[in-house]
Amino acid sequence: MRDRADIPTDEAIRSILRHFDVQPSGLLGHGGEAWVFALDDQHVLRVLRDTQACRHINERQALVDELAQAGAPFALPKVVRCDSLNDRSFAVEHRLPGKAVGQQLHRLGRSDRNRLVEHHLDAANALGDLHLDERGWYGDLLAPTPVRRATWRRYLTEKAADGLRRAPGFENIEPDTLAADLPDADGGQFVHLDAFTGNMLSIDTTITAVIDIGATSIRGDRRLDPLSAAVYLCAPHITPAADEHDRRTAKAWLTNAGLIDHFEPARRWLAAFWAWATDDQELHHWCREVLLH
Repeated sequence: MRDRADIPTDEAIRSILRHFDVQPSGLLGHGGEAWVFALDDQHVLRVLRDTQACRHINERQALVDELAQAGAPFALPKVVRCDSLNDRSFAVEHRLPGKAVGQQLHRLGRSDRNRLVEHHLDAANALGDLHLDERGWYGDLLAPTPVRRATWRRYLTEKAADGLRRAPGFENIEPDTLAADLPDADGGQFVHLDAFTGNMLSIDTTITAVIDIGATSIRGDRRLDPLSAAVYLCAPHITPAADEHDRRTAKAWLTNAGLIDHFEPARRWLAAFWAWATDDQELHHWCREVLLH
């Protein structure tokens, strides 16, 4: 979920940049998976943290291709090549239009800013319309050790328990209660689950692309995407660029969609889901704040 950009100093990364004649100053951003550099007007270079990542990248592209079968209202990632150099994996991908929504917020006047927040929630909701083949289970689509269960409620419980047990201090949090407070699913649809402002791109107020599909993606209740997008927007630890007006706009969107009563249950379940991410200090601080205070 991280979108803070730091210039990497790893020599293996530098060797890939030299191979592609890319300067470190071309860094566009980075997250938990990769550093992303501008390669040319049409492509980006993603230098991956996982040295054996190409298999996962190809699996993710297969999922994206499945999702795009019936079209999408925004661009989706497209891998051109995945390879390695000096034991460091990299991927060349199509360059998607726009900049991260979180970077755009402060550049807009109030009315356009409100509109961008609304369109961010609209796009999160539209993720549930993407094509997803029947799986016969609810749960993780591509996680390295996937949790998959026959019922949505059982998945919610076990996924929350998995996140909580992987970090200290959450022993008294009951995953059954977190799951019970959320509604049951009406069928299974695609859920990105990390559709925060760093993973959506926009031009002005138009959402142009959704990125980082796969790592957290699940088959489940599509309502979790607009709910989670609003939860992340309302959390200063996750979206420091958002202000109180943005938060009110997001909650108004949920109210109009009939989802506002699920905001707090979703917030608590998501904090359990992310509790394992102790390497992201701001995110982990948010998880502890939500669940322990």
